[in-house]
Order: sequence, then structure tokens, then C-alpha cells
Amino acid sequence: MFIYGGLNTKISQTLKFNRFLSFIIIINLIFYSVQNSGSPAVASHVLLALSWITLGIFIIFNEILLWVTNKPYLSSPQVFENVTVFDILCTSFLVIAVTIFTGNSDFVFLALIPIVKAISCNKMKYSINIFLICAAMILIANILGWFEKEFLVSNDNIIISKTLSFLTVMGTLAYLGKIFTRVVEFTGNKATAFHNMATTDVLTGLLNRREFNRRISEEFARAKRHKSQLSLALFDIDFFKKINDTYGHNAGDTILRELGLFITNNTRTSDIAARYGGEEFALILPETSQLKAYELLDRLRQLVEEETFNKLEKPVKATISVGVAQVDLSDKAPIDFCGRADKALYKAKESGRNRVERASLGLPKIELVYKRKIA
Repeated sequence: MFIYGGLNTKISQTLKFNRFLSFIIIINLIFYSVQNSGSPAVASHVLLALSWITLGIFIIFNEILLWVTNKPYLSSPQVFENVTVFDILCTSFLVIAVTIFTGNSDFVFLALIPIVKAISCNKMKYSINIFLICAAMILIANILGWFEKEFLVSNDNIIISKTLSFLTVMGTLAYLGKIFTRVVEFTGNKATAFHNMATTDVLTGLLNRREFNRRISEEFARAKRHKSQLSLALFDIDFFKKINDTYGHNAGDTILRELGLFITNNTRTSDIAARYGGEEFALILPETSQLKAYELLDRLRQLVEEETFNKLEKPVKATISVGVAQVDLSDKAPIDFCGRADKALYKAKESGRNRVERASLGLPKIELVYKRKIA
């Protein structure tokens, strides 16, 4: 379940970092409020009030997003995607608003925060757009002479304002670097993180189809080379389309995700589980005979039948049909091996579903060559 753990940790860390950002801006606004308390300029009070309102809205939205990411039944790739985008947009808006309303142009450097967030989430379009918007804002503001307006709170006691804003920007960016260092440490290293993302199915946390193809090729070659036993199980959820139609696709995704975790928790550490495609799963069983594989998969089938999925929404019962095959002399390549397991799965469906069927042994192809006898 690397992807979910990694994504959830990364998003939670950035949202918790927003609390630190909010706290730093609060300190600045408190200073500005005290400094501006005796100012007769109505515009400065209005702008300062708008800064407080913007910050308050940002804090509320951030706490809502943090609550969402901490709810397991709301966790999904789409939710994580939406939360990430919304967080980037909210942080960008806060930085722009505080820069304009306080008139402190130094705050624009805080735009590096949403830019770094966007880059780390592989959303280059957002990072470029944020940079262009901030650059355009500074350019227009300077052309209009906005930052030189006397009623702006940042222009009252400039030395203290500039010092405080410098400490704010540098401190916030330093803390941001620390947060992302922790994220990298959590995932092990960048290479490991990217490798896991490339080989893992996002929804179920199991290996994806491409990685399955690589692993089955390796295990098949090893079994042939050492003449060892190797079994393969292909199985899928019975009447999955009906489940989607009845309970909705969100429930279907939840069942797939929960079944992926269920398979991980109820198989041996030596077994290699993968999402084969759609509602279909695969389990590679090294050093395992077909009879032993049959027993293991029948036990797994019974456990799935007894389990209740999607408990937090609409509880759903599900069953699986399984086809099991063992490498034999007829298998010249992994595709032959997978084909026999697939035929056994098809037989299990034809025979009533919620059952395990064993593939028949293949017969090696014997080529007969006739030579004409020359008189």
C-alpha cells in the first residue's frame, strides 16, 4: 500500500505546513494591526480587514482538507488529486491577497510555496501559471505605484516591516524545505518512490499489470531452468458490473481497494499479488504445486465469501472465481502458462462461480518428421 501511504503522508505534511504559514502571517498581521490602530486612513483599515478575512478563510479550508485526508473512507486517488489542486490554489490566493492588501512586496516570494508544491506533485502547468500571475501582479502594481501608496500599512515604519517580512519569508521557506526533506525520507529515496509509483497499482496497492508481466517472466524462466514448481492463480470478482450498477462506481473502487489489502493480508510473503486488469487479480505462487495452490486459493475464496466490503457506506458481500495452473512441459512461454490459468478461470465462471478450478495438464507438442526413403 505504498502509494496510499506515501500520498496521504505527503498531503498531510503540506497541509500541516499551512498551519505554520498561517501562524507566521498572523504574527505579521498582528504587528500591522497594532501599528495601524491610530491611522486615520480608512483604506488601510479596510485592506487590513480583508487580509484577516482572507487568512481566516484559508485556515478554515485548510482544516477541512486536512480532515478529508485523514478519513480512510474518503481516501482515493481522485480525492487526493482534488485536495492537492485545491491546496495549491488556496495557498496561491492567500499569498497574492496578503501581498496586495498589506502592500508588502516581499510577501510575493511566499509564492515559492505553491510553486514547490505544484512541482513536487508533477503539476508543472500550475507552477508556471502561478509564477506568471505573480510576475504580472508585481509588474502591474509597480506600474500603478501601488506599493508606494502612503495608506498601506507596510509603509508605516518600513524598517520593522521589511525586517519582519524578511524573517517571515526566509523562515517559512526554510521550514518548507524541512517538510519536503521528511517526505523524501519517508519514501526512502526518490528512486524508490518513483519505482514504486511505476510498478504499483494506485487503487489496490498491488503490483500493476506491467510489473506482473515482468515478474511472471522471471519466475517462469527460473522454474524452467531449475525444474521447480510454479503455480499461477487468476481470479476476479463475480458479477462486478452488477455491483457497480447497484451500489455505484465509488463502492466498486472501495471493494477493489479493500480486496487488494485483503489479499495482501491473507497470502504468504513469498506470493506475488497483482492487479491483472479491471476486477481481475493474479497471484504468482513460486515453489508451489497446483494441488497446494488449489488449497490456498480455495481458503482465500472462502475468506472473501465471509468478508463484508464497503462497511462504512453500503455493506456489500462479494465472491471470487479462481483458475489455477502449474507450469508444465507444454508451456513454452509465460503466455502459454497464463492462457491455461485463464481457461481454468473461465471454467470456474461457467460452472457457477464462487469456486476454484484447476487447469488441465498441457500436452507437449511432438513434431513428427517423415523422411522419404531414397531407393
